[in-house]
Amino acid sequence: MPVAPRQAVAVIDVGSNSIRLLVARALSHDAFEVIDEARYDARLGAGQAGGNLTPEGIERGLRALAIMHQLARAHAPAEVIAVGTEALRRAPNAGDFLELVRQRVGLRVRVLSGYEEAHAGYLGVINSTTLTEGYLLDLGGGSLELMTIQDRALREVQSVPLGAIYSRETYLLADPPLPREVRALRKAVQRSFVPGNLPPVLFATGGAVRNLARIIRIRRRYPLGRLHGLEITRKEVRRLARELAAVPTDARRRIPGVGSNRADLLHAAAIVIDEVMELLAAPSLVVSGQGLREGLAWQAIRGESPILPDVRAASIAGLALANGVDIASSEPTVEAAARIFDAARPLHDLGPTERALLLDAARLAGIGTHIDYYNRDRHAEYLVHSGDFHGYSHREVVLLAALVRWADAGTPDLTPYRAITNGSDTRNVTVLAAILGLARAIRRRSPSPVRSLRLDLAGDALYLDLEADAPLDAELHEIERQRRRFESVLRCRLFARGPALF
Repeated sequence: MPVAPRQAVAVIDVGSNSIRLLVARALSHDAFEVIDEARYDARLGAGQAGGNLTPEGIERGLRALAIMHQLARAHAPAEVIAVGTEALRRAPNAGDFLELVRQRVGLRVRVLSGYEEAHAGYLGVINSTTLTEGYLLDLGGGSLELMTIQDRALREVQSVPLGAIYSRETYLLADPPLPREVRALRKAVQRSFVPGNLPPVLFATGGAVRNLARIIRIRRRYPLGRLHGLEITRKEVRRLARELAAVPTDARRRIPGVGSNRADLLHAAAIVIDEVMELLAAPSLVVSGQGLREGLAWQAIRGESPILPDVRAASIAGLALANGVDIASSEPTVEAAARIFDAARPLHDLGPTERALLLDAARLAGIGTHIDYYNRDRHAEYLVHSGDFHGYSHREVVLLAALVRWADAGTPDLTPYRAITNGSDTRNVTVLAAILGLARAIRRRSPSPVRSLRLDLAGDALYLDLEADAPLDAELHEIERQRRRFESVLRCRLFARGPALF
Protein backbone atom coordinates (compact mmCIF):
# COMPACT_ATOMS: atom_id res chain seq x y z
CA MET A 1 0.00 0.00 0.00
CA PRO A 2 1.44 3.44 -0.93
CA VAL A 3 2.64 5.75 1.80
CA ALA A 4 -0.15 8.18 2.75
CA PRO A 5 0.24 11.98 2.71
CA ARG A 6 2.04 13.36 5.79
CA GLN A 7 3.65 9.95 6.41
CA ALA A 8 7.39 9.49 6.03
CA VAL A 9 9.42 6.87 4.19
CA ALA A 10 13.09 6.19 4.95
CA VAL A 11 15.45 4.90 2.26
CA ILE A 12 18.90 3.53 3.09
CA ASP A 13 21.22 2.98 0.12
CA VAL A 14 24.10 0.60 0.88
CA GLY A 15 26.54 1.59 -1.86
CA SER A 16 30.08 0.52 -2.61
CA ASN A 17 31.49 3.89 -1.58
CA SER A 18 28.97 5.42 0.83
CA ILE A 19 25.90 4.42 2.79
CA ARG A 20 23.23 7.09 2.55
CA LEU A 21 19.90 7.86 4.15
CA LEU A 22 16.96 9.80 2.77
CA VAL A 23 13.84 10.47 4.82
CA ALA A 24 11.00 11.87 2.72
CA ARG A 25 7.57 12.97 3.89
CA ALA A 26 4.76 12.61 1.38
CA LEU A 27 2.97 15.90 0.77
CA SER A 28 0.57 14.34 -1.69
CA HIS A 29 0.51 11.49 -4.22
CA ASP A 30 2.64 13.70 -6.48
CA ALA A 31 5.09 15.41 -4.11
CA PHE A 32 7.34 14.81 -1.14
CA GLU A 33 9.71 16.89 0.96
CA VAL A 34 13.05 15.76 2.31
CA ILE A 35 13.06 15.99 6.11
CA ASP A 36 16.39 14.27 6.81
CA GLU A 37 19.43 13.07 4.96
CA ALA A 38 22.74 11.56 6.05
CA ARG A 39 25.82 10.00 4.54
CA TYR A 40 28.59 7.77 5.88
CA ASP A 41 31.66 6.99 3.80
CA ALA A 42 31.82 3.31 4.68
CA ARG A 43 33.83 2.27 1.59
CA LEU A 44 32.16 -1.12 1.76
CA GLY A 45 33.56 -2.06 -1.64
CA ALA A 46 37.14 -0.92 -0.99
CA GLY A 47 39.74 -3.66 -1.43
CA GLN A 48 37.18 -5.98 -3.00
CA ALA A 49 39.32 -6.90 -5.98
CA GLY A 50 39.33 -10.55 -4.82
CA GLY A 51 35.55 -10.58 -4.53
CA ASN A 52 34.93 -10.72 -0.76
CA LEU A 53 34.06 -7.76 1.39
CA THR A 54 37.03 -7.06 3.64
CA PRO A 55 36.72 -7.32 7.45
CA GLU A 56 37.42 -3.58 7.67
CA GLY A 57 34.74 -2.82 5.10
CA ILE A 58 32.25 -5.01 6.97
CA GLU A 59 32.89 -3.20 10.26
CA ARG A 60 32.56 0.21 8.59
CA GLY A 61 29.35 -0.94 6.95
CA LEU A 62 27.85 -2.21 10.20
CA ARG A 63 28.62 1.04 11.99
CA ALA A 64 27.19 3.12 9.16
CA LEU A 65 23.98 1.09 9.03
CA ALA A 66 23.51 1.33 12.80
CA ILE A 67 23.75 5.13 12.53
CA MET A 68 21.42 5.34 9.53
CA HIS A 69 18.84 3.04 11.11
CA GLN A 70 18.80 5.10 14.32
CA LEU A 71 18.32 8.32 12.36
CA ALA A 72 15.59 6.78 10.22
CA ARG A 73 13.59 5.42 13.15
CA ALA A 74 13.64 8.82 14.86
CA HIS A 75 11.13 9.98 12.24
CA ALA A 76 8.72 7.06 12.86
CA PRO A 77 8.52 6.29 9.12
CA ALA A 78 5.70 4.23 7.69
CA GLU A 79 8.38 2.18 5.92
CA VAL A 80 12.14 1.71 6.05
CA ILE A 81 13.59 0.56 2.72
CA ALA A 82 17.20 -0.67 2.79
CA VAL A 83 18.86 -1.78 -0.44
CA GLY A 84 22.34 -2.88 -1.50
CA THR A 85 24.02 -2.44 -4.86
CA GLU A 86 27.21 -3.56 -6.66
CA ALA A 87 29.42 -4.34 -3.64
CA LEU A 88 26.82 -6.77 -2.29
CA ARG A 89 25.93 -8.15 -5.71
CA ARG A 90 29.45 -9.32 -6.40
CA ALA A 91 30.72 -10.31 -2.92
CA PRO A 92 30.67 -14.07 -2.20
CA ASN A 93 30.43 -13.25 1.52
CA ALA A 94 27.56 -10.76 1.09
CA GLY A 95 25.18 -13.19 2.82
CA ASP A 96 27.35 -13.23 5.93
CA PHE A 97 27.37 -9.44 6.02
CA LEU A 98 23.60 -9.21 5.56
CA GLU A 99 23.05 -11.65 8.40
CA LEU A 100 25.28 -9.57 10.67
CA VAL A 101 23.25 -6.50 9.72
CA ARG A 102 20.05 -8.30 10.62
CA GLN A 103 21.40 -9.51 13.96
CA ARG A 104 23.26 -6.41 15.13
CA VAL A 105 21.26 -3.60 13.54
CA GLY A 106 17.83 -5.18 13.21
CA LEU A 107 17.62 -4.22 9.55
CA ARG A 108 16.94 -6.32 6.48
CA VAL A 109 18.80 -5.18 3.37
CA ARG A 110 17.55 -6.24 -0.05
CA VAL A 111 20.23 -6.60 -2.73
CA LEU A 112 19.09 -5.03 -5.99
CA SER A 113 19.89 -6.51 -9.38
CA GLY A 114 21.68 -4.26 -11.85
CA TYR A 115 18.38 -3.60 -13.61
CA GLU A 116 16.51 -2.85 -10.38
CA GLU A 117 19.22 -0.38 -9.36
CA ALA A 118 19.08 1.29 -12.76
CA HIS A 119 15.28 1.45 -12.71
CA ALA A 120 15.19 3.11 -9.29
CA GLY A 121 17.78 5.66 -10.43
CA TYR A 122 15.79 6.26 -13.60
CA LEU A 123 12.65 7.00 -11.56
CA GLY A 124 14.50 9.54 -9.45
CA VAL A 125 15.77 11.33 -12.55
CA ILE A 126 12.69 11.09 -14.77
CA ASN A 127 10.51 12.53 -11.96
CA SER A 128 12.76 15.55 -11.48
CA THR A 129 14.03 16.57 -14.94
CA THR A 130 12.96 17.35 -18.50
CA LEU A 131 14.58 14.16 -19.86
CA THR A 132 12.31 12.72 -22.56
CA GLU A 133 14.63 11.03 -25.04
CA GLY A 134 18.32 10.31 -24.73
CA TYR A 135 20.63 8.66 -22.21
CA LEU A 136 21.00 8.50 -18.46
CA LEU A 137 24.32 7.75 -16.79
CA ASP A 138 24.32 6.61 -13.15
CA LEU A 139 27.81 6.35 -11.69
CA GLY A 140 28.28 4.90 -8.22
CA GLY A 141 31.20 3.52 -6.31
CA GLY A 142 30.85 0.02 -7.71
CA SER A 143 28.81 0.07 -10.89
CA LEU A 144 28.07 2.24 -13.88
CA GLU A 145 24.67 2.09 -15.55
CA LEU A 146 23.99 3.59 -18.95
CA MET A 147 20.28 3.75 -19.72
CA THR A 148 18.40 4.44 -22.93
CA ILE A 149 15.31 6.64 -22.51
CA GLN A 150 12.57 7.02 -25.12
CA ASP A 151 9.29 8.87 -24.55
CA ARG A 152 10.28 9.10 -20.85
CA ALA A 153 10.33 5.29 -20.66
CA LEU A 154 13.32 3.13 -19.73
CA ARG A 155 14.11 1.08 -22.84
CA GLU A 156 17.51 -0.47 -22.18
CA VAL A 157 20.03 -0.82 -19.35
CA GLN A 158 23.72 -1.56 -19.70
CA SER A 159 25.32 -2.15 -16.28
CA VAL A 160 29.03 -2.79 -15.75
CA PRO A 161 31.37 -2.77 -12.69
CA LEU A 162 33.08 0.48 -13.64
CA GLY A 163 32.13 2.61 -10.67
CA ALA A 164 34.65 5.00 -9.14
CA ILE A 165 36.11 2.58 -6.58
CA TYR A 166 36.40 -0.39 -8.92
CA SER A 167 37.73 1.67 -11.82
CA ARG A 168 40.46 3.14 -9.64
CA GLU A 169 41.41 -0.14 -7.92
CA THR A 170 41.40 -2.14 -11.14
CA TYR A 171 43.02 0.28 -13.61
CA LEU A 172 44.54 3.33 -11.92
CA LEU A 173 47.12 1.74 -9.61
CA ALA A 174 49.74 4.50 -9.56
CA ASP A 175 49.19 7.86 -7.87
CA PRO A 176 48.96 9.81 -10.09
CA PRO A 177 48.01 7.18 -12.66
CA LEU A 178 50.33 6.36 -15.52
CA PRO A 179 49.21 7.28 -19.06
CA ARG A 180 48.91 3.60 -19.98
CA GLU A 181 46.59 3.05 -16.98
CA VAL A 182 44.36 5.90 -18.10
CA ARG A 183 44.28 4.47 -21.63
CA ALA A 184 43.35 1.04 -20.24
CA LEU A 185 40.41 2.49 -18.31
CA ARG A 186 39.20 4.39 -21.35
CA LYS A 187 39.38 1.22 -23.46
CA ALA A 188 37.42 -0.68 -20.79
CA VAL A 189 34.62 1.89 -21.07
CA GLN A 190 34.69 1.66 -24.88
CA ARG A 191 34.39 -2.14 -24.75
CA SER A 192 31.53 -2.05 -22.25
CA PHE A 193 28.88 -0.03 -24.05
CA VAL A 194 27.10 -0.05 -27.38
CA PRO A 195 25.52 3.38 -28.06
CA GLY A 196 21.96 3.48 -29.37
CA ASN A 197 20.56 5.61 -32.20
CA LEU A 198 19.19 8.40 -30.04
CA PRO A 199 19.92 12.12 -29.91
CA PRO A 200 23.11 12.72 -27.86
CA VAL A 201 21.16 14.09 -24.89
CA LEU A 202 22.80 12.96 -21.64
CA PHE A 203 21.68 13.31 -18.04
CA ALA A 204 23.84 12.02 -15.21
CA THR A 205 23.40 11.21 -11.54
CA GLY A 206 25.56 9.99 -8.68
CA GLY A 207 27.80 11.51 -6.03
CA ALA A 208 30.87 11.73 -8.27
CA VAL A 209 28.85 13.51 -10.97
CA ARG A 210 27.66 16.07 -8.44
CA ASN A 211 31.20 16.58 -7.13
CA LEU A 212 32.53 17.27 -10.64
CA ALA A 213 29.66 19.69 -11.20
CA ARG A 214 30.49 21.45 -7.93
CA ILE A 215 34.07 22.04 -9.09
CA ILE A 216 32.88 23.43 -12.42
CA ARG A 217 30.31 25.66 -10.73
CA ILE A 218 33.05 27.17 -8.55
CA ARG A 219 35.29 27.77 -11.56
CA ARG A 220 32.55 29.46 -13.52
CA ARG A 221 31.60 31.62 -10.52
CA TYR A 222 28.12 30.44 -11.32
CA PRO A 223 25.41 32.69 -9.83
CA LEU A 224 23.06 29.87 -8.77
CA GLY A 225 23.79 27.48 -5.92
CA ARG A 226 21.83 24.67 -7.57
CA LEU A 227 23.60 21.57 -8.89
CA HIS A 228 20.40 19.87 -10.05
CA GLY A 229 19.86 20.94 -13.64
CA LEU A 230 23.37 22.34 -14.15
CA GLU A 231 24.60 21.73 -17.69
CA ILE A 232 28.32 21.07 -18.07
CA THR A 233 30.11 20.75 -21.39
CA ARG A 234 32.22 17.92 -22.74
CA LYS A 235 35.16 20.32 -22.92
CA GLU A 236 34.84 21.08 -19.20
CA VAL A 237 34.64 17.38 -18.29
CA ARG A 238 37.64 16.44 -20.44
CA ARG A 239 39.77 19.28 -19.06
CA LEU A 240 38.87 18.29 -15.51
CA ALA A 241 39.57 14.58 -16.15
CA ARG A 242 43.05 15.42 -17.41
CA GLU A 243 43.75 17.79 -14.53
CA LEU A 244 42.59 15.36 -11.83
CA ALA A 245 44.57 12.48 -13.33
CA ALA A 246 47.76 14.54 -13.58
CA VAL A 247 48.28 15.04 -9.84
CA PRO A 248 48.48 12.76 -6.78
CA THR A 249 45.69 12.43 -4.24
CA ASP A 250 47.07 15.02 -1.82
CA ALA A 251 47.22 17.67 -4.53
CA ARG A 252 43.80 16.64 -5.81
CA ARG A 253 42.36 17.16 -2.36
CA ARG A 254 43.46 20.79 -2.42
CA ILE A 255 41.58 21.59 -5.65
CA PRO A 256 38.60 23.85 -4.75
CA GLY A 257 35.39 21.83 -4.74
CA VAL A 258 36.94 18.35 -4.50
CA GLY A 259 35.34 16.44 -1.64
CA SER A 260 38.00 15.16 0.73
CA ASN A 261 36.25 11.78 0.77
CA ARG A 262 36.46 11.53 -3.04
CA ALA A 263 39.96 12.84 -3.71
CA ASP A 264 41.37 9.36 -4.31
CA LEU A 265 38.50 8.37 -6.63
CA LEU A 266 37.33 11.44 -8.52
CA HIS A 267 39.88 11.21 -11.32
CA ALA A 268 38.61 7.71 -12.16
CA ALA A 269 35.01 8.95 -12.24
CA ALA A 270 35.92 11.89 -14.47
CA ILE A 271 37.75 9.65 -16.96
CA VAL A 272 34.80 7.23 -17.15
CA ILE A 273 32.26 10.02 -17.65
CA ASP A 274 34.43 11.70 -20.27
CA GLU A 275 34.74 8.46 -22.22
CA VAL A 276 30.99 7.82 -22.09
CA MET A 277 30.41 11.31 -23.49
CA GLU A 278 32.90 10.51 -26.27
CA LEU A 279 31.05 7.28 -27.11
CA LEU A 280 27.68 9.05 -27.27
CA ALA A 281 29.05 12.16 -29.01
CA ALA A 282 27.32 14.12 -26.23
CA PRO A 283 28.34 17.80 -26.27
CA SER A 284 27.20 18.25 -22.67
CA LEU A 285 25.50 16.56 -19.76
CA VAL A 286 22.81 17.74 -17.36
CA VAL A 287 23.31 16.95 -13.69
CA SER A 288 20.50 15.35 -11.72
CA GLY A 289 20.52 15.80 -7.97
CA GLN A 290 18.05 12.94 -7.61
CA GLY A 291 18.58 9.27 -8.25
CA LEU A 292 18.19 5.86 -6.65
CA ARG A 293 16.99 6.90 -3.19
CA GLU A 294 14.42 9.32 -4.57
CA GLY A 295 13.28 6.68 -7.06
CA LEU A 296 12.66 4.20 -4.24
CA ALA A 297 10.76 6.92 -2.35
CA TRP A 298 8.56 7.49 -5.40
CA GLN A 299 7.83 3.76 -5.58
CA ALA A 300 6.75 3.81 -1.92
CA ILE A 301 4.59 6.93 -2.36
CA ARG A 302 3.04 6.25 -5.76
CA GLY A 303 2.87 2.46 -5.71
CA GLU A 304 2.40 0.80 -9.08
CA SER A 305 2.40 4.11 -10.98
CA PRO A 306 5.70 5.65 -9.85
CA ILE A 307 6.21 7.96 -12.85
CA LEU A 308 4.82 11.48 -12.50
CA PRO A 309 2.64 12.45 -15.47
CA ASP A 310 3.74 16.11 -15.30
CA VAL A 311 6.99 16.95 -13.48
CA ARG A 312 6.46 20.72 -13.61
CA ALA A 313 2.92 20.64 -12.29
CA ALA A 314 3.95 18.28 -9.50
CA SER A 315 6.91 20.49 -8.62
CA ILE A 316 4.76 23.63 -8.47
CA ALA A 317 2.17 21.86 -6.30
CA GLY A 318 4.85 20.40 -4.03
CA LEU A 319 6.59 23.74 -3.50
CA ALA A 320 3.25 25.35 -2.73
CA LEU A 321 2.24 22.62 -0.28
CA ALA A 322 5.61 22.78 1.48
CA ASN A 323 5.18 26.53 1.97
CA GLY A 324 1.56 26.81 3.00
CA VAL A 325 0.10 27.94 -0.32
CA ASP A 326 -3.26 26.62 -1.49
CA ILE A 327 -2.85 26.07 -5.22
CA ALA A 328 -6.62 25.94 -5.75
CA SER A 329 -7.04 29.44 -4.28
CA SER A 330 -4.54 30.84 -6.79
CA GLU A 331 -6.42 29.59 -9.86
CA PRO A 332 -8.58 32.74 -10.24
CA THR A 333 -5.34 34.75 -10.47
CA VAL A 334 -3.95 32.23 -12.97
CA GLU A 335 -7.09 32.60 -15.09
CA ALA A 336 -6.91 36.40 -14.97
CA ALA A 337 -3.22 36.36 -15.95
CA ALA A 338 -3.97 34.09 -18.90
CA ARG A 339 -6.80 36.35 -20.08
CA ILE A 340 -4.65 39.49 -19.87
CA PHE A 341 -1.71 37.80 -21.63
CA ASP A 342 -3.94 36.63 -24.48
CA ALA A 343 -5.75 39.95 -24.89
CA ALA A 344 -2.48 41.92 -24.91
CA ARG A 345 -0.60 39.56 -27.22
CA PRO A 346 -0.37 42.12 -30.09
CA LEU A 347 1.37 44.46 -27.63
CA HIS A 348 3.97 42.05 -26.23
CA ASP A 349 4.30 39.40 -28.98
CA LEU A 350 5.31 36.67 -26.49
CA GLY A 351 4.59 32.99 -27.04
CA PRO A 352 3.42 29.83 -25.25
CA THR A 353 6.69 29.34 -23.34
CA GLU A 354 6.41 32.75 -21.70
CA ARG A 355 2.70 32.21 -21.09
CA ALA A 356 3.42 28.97 -19.22
CA LEU A 357 6.03 30.69 -17.04
CA LEU A 358 3.56 33.47 -16.25
CA LEU A 359 0.89 31.02 -15.12
CA ASP A 360 3.34 29.05 -12.98
CA ALA A 361 4.46 32.30 -11.36
CA ALA A 362 0.81 33.16 -10.68
CA ARG A 363 0.47 29.89 -8.78
CA LEU A 364 3.57 30.58 -6.68
CA ALA A 365 3.39 34.32 -6.08
CA GLY A 366 2.22 33.95 -2.47
CA ILE A 367 4.77 31.45 -1.22
CA GLY A 368 6.82 33.94 0.81
CA THR A 369 3.94 35.25 2.89
CA HIS A 370 4.13 32.63 5.64
CA ILE A 371 7.78 33.51 6.37
CA ASP A 372 7.45 37.29 6.63
CA TYR A 373 4.57 39.22 5.12
CA TYR A 374 6.52 42.46 4.83
CA ASN A 375 9.39 40.83 2.92
CA ARG A 376 7.28 38.23 1.18
CA ASP A 377 8.53 39.08 -2.31
CA ARG A 378 12.19 38.47 -1.41
CA HIS A 379 11.33 35.25 0.43
CA ALA A 380 9.31 34.04 -2.56
CA GLU A 381 12.31 34.63 -4.82
CA TYR A 382 14.59 32.75 -2.43
CA LEU A 383 12.21 29.79 -2.15
CA VAL A 384 12.07 29.40 -5.93
CA HIS A 385 15.87 29.60 -6.18
CA SER A 386 16.56 27.17 -3.36
CA GLY A 387 13.49 24.96 -3.10
CA ASP A 388 12.93 21.46 -4.40
CA PHE A 389 12.02 22.78 -7.83
CA HIS A 390 12.17 20.38 -10.77
CA GLY A 391 11.49 20.16 -14.47
CA TYR A 392 12.83 23.63 -15.24
CA SER A 393 16.12 24.77 -16.73
CA HIS A 394 18.27 27.09 -14.62
CA ARG A 395 17.30 29.98 -16.88
CA GLU A 396 13.61 29.26 -16.29
CA VAL A 397 14.20 29.08 -12.52
CA VAL A 398 15.79 32.54 -12.63
CA LEU A 399 12.86 33.95 -14.63
CA LEU A 400 10.24 32.41 -12.34
CA ALA A 401 12.05 33.70 -9.27
CA ALA A 402 12.15 37.19 -10.80
CA LEU A 403 8.43 37.05 -11.54
CA VAL A 404 7.42 36.15 -7.98
CA ARG A 405 9.91 38.72 -6.64
CA TRP A 406 8.61 41.59 -8.78
CA ALA A 407 4.96 40.59 -9.14
CA ASP A 408 3.54 43.52 -7.22
CA ALA A 409 5.92 46.38 -7.91
CA GLY A 410 9.22 47.44 -9.44
CA THR A 411 11.32 46.39 -12.39
CA PRO A 412 12.99 42.95 -12.49
CA ASP A 413 16.77 42.99 -12.25
CA LEU A 414 18.47 40.03 -13.93
CA THR A 415 21.96 41.55 -13.84
CA PRO A 416 23.35 38.98 -11.35
CA TYR A 417 22.31 36.17 -13.70
CA ARG A 418 23.79 37.34 -16.98
CA ALA A 419 25.67 34.05 -17.30
CA ILE A 420 22.34 32.20 -17.41
CA THR A 421 19.84 34.52 -19.11
CA ASN A 422 19.78 35.87 -22.66
CA GLY A 423 19.38 39.32 -24.13
CA SER A 424 15.58 39.40 -24.35
CA ASP A 425 14.86 37.96 -20.92
CA THR A 426 14.85 41.25 -19.00
CA ARG A 427 12.29 42.78 -21.34
CA ASN A 428 10.15 39.63 -21.36
CA VAL A 429 10.09 39.11 -17.61
CA THR A 430 9.33 42.82 -17.10
CA VAL A 431 6.26 42.43 -19.35
CA LEU A 432 5.17 39.27 -17.55
CA ALA A 433 5.60 40.89 -14.12
CA ALA A 434 3.37 43.79 -15.18
CA ILE A 435 0.71 41.34 -16.38
CA LEU A 436 0.98 39.30 -13.17
CA GLY A 437 0.69 42.44 -11.04
CA LEU A 438 -2.50 43.43 -12.83
CA ALA A 439 -3.94 39.91 -12.47
CA ARG A 440 -3.20 39.93 -8.73
CA ALA A 441 -4.87 43.33 -8.43
CA ILE A 442 -8.03 42.02 -10.12
CA ARG A 443 -8.06 39.09 -7.66
CA ARG A 444 -7.00 41.21 -4.67
CA ARG A 445 -9.40 39.43 -2.31
CA SER A 446 -9.80 35.72 -1.73
CA PRO A 447 -12.39 34.53 -2.34
CA SER A 448 -12.68 37.07 -5.12
CA PRO A 449 -16.01 38.88 -5.62
CA VAL A 450 -15.18 39.31 -9.33
CA ARG A 451 -17.64 37.12 -11.21
CA SER A 452 -16.27 37.72 -14.68
CA LEU A 453 -13.90 39.97 -16.60
CA ARG A 454 -13.89 41.12 -20.19
CA LEU A 455 -10.84 42.49 -21.97
CA ASP A 456 -10.88 44.39 -25.25
CA LEU A 457 -7.83 45.77 -27.05
CA ALA A 458 -8.56 48.72 -29.31
CA GLY A 459 -5.45 50.21 -30.84
CA ASP A 460 -3.17 51.17 -27.96
CA ALA A 461 -5.93 50.99 -25.34
CA LEU A 462 -6.86 47.95 -23.23
CA TYR A 463 -10.35 48.05 -21.73
CA LEU A 464 -10.97 45.94 -18.63
CA ASP A 465 -14.59 45.44 -17.50
CA LEU A 466 -15.21 43.65 -14.22
CA GLU A 467 -18.55 42.21 -13.18
CA ALA A 468 -19.47 41.42 -9.60
CA ASP A 469 -22.45 41.35 -7.26
CA ALA A 470 -20.65 43.60 -4.80
CA PRO A 471 -18.62 46.82 -4.91
CA LEU A 472 -15.05 46.45 -6.18
CA ASP A 473 -13.44 49.51 -4.64
CA ALA A 474 -10.55 47.45 -3.25
CA GLU A 475 -9.87 45.85 -6.63
CA LEU A 476 -10.17 49.11 -8.56
CA HIS A 477 -7.79 50.78 -6.12
CA GLU A 478 -5.20 48.02 -6.68
CA ILE A 479 -5.67 48.18 -10.46
CA GLU A 480 -5.06 51.91 -10.36
CA ARG A 481 -1.88 51.25 -8.38
CA GLN A 482 -0.69 48.84 -11.09
CA ARG A 483 -1.85 50.97 -14.01
CA ARG A 484 1.24 53.16 -14.43
CA ARG A 485 3.64 50.21 -14.56
CA PHE A 486 1.40 48.26 -16.92
CA GLU A 487 0.98 51.21 -19.29
CA SER A 488 4.70 52.02 -19.27
CA VAL A 489 5.82 48.45 -19.93
CA LEU A 490 3.23 47.48 -22.54
CA ARG A 491 3.03 50.96 -24.08
CA CYS A 492 -0.72 51.19 -23.96
CA ARG A 493 -3.47 52.88 -22.01
CA LEU A 494 -5.44 50.88 -19.46
CA PHE A 495 -9.10 51.61 -18.62
CA ALA A 496 -10.79 49.60 -15.88
CA ARG A 497 -14.45 49.66 -14.86
CA GLY A 498 -16.47 47.82 -12.25
CA PRO A 499 -19.17 48.34 -9.62
CA ALA A 500 -18.02 50.73 -6.89
CA LEU A 501 -19.45 52.57 -3.92
CA PHE A 502 -17.84 55.89 -4.82
